[in-house]
Amino acid sequence: MAPVIEVTREALIARRDEILSRLGLTLDEYLRRAESSELSGDEWDARDDLDAIAFLLDERRFVD
Repeated sequence: MAPVIEVTREALIARRDEILSRLGLTLDEYLRRAESSELSGDEWDARDDLDAIAFLLDERRFVD
C-alpha cells in the first residue's frame, strides 16, 4: 500500500509561491497567461504542479 502524505495548506501555498517566484510571475499573471494559451516552456512545465496545488487547496481557478 502506498504511504499517505499529509501536506498543510501553508506548505502548499509556500510551494506555489516558490514556483511562481522562479517563473517571475504573480498567480494572477500566470493564470491570465495560461487562460490565453501564452505559457512559455518553463511556465508550461510548472502547469501540472500549480494545477495540483490549486486542486488540493480547493481553489476554483486553475488551468485544467
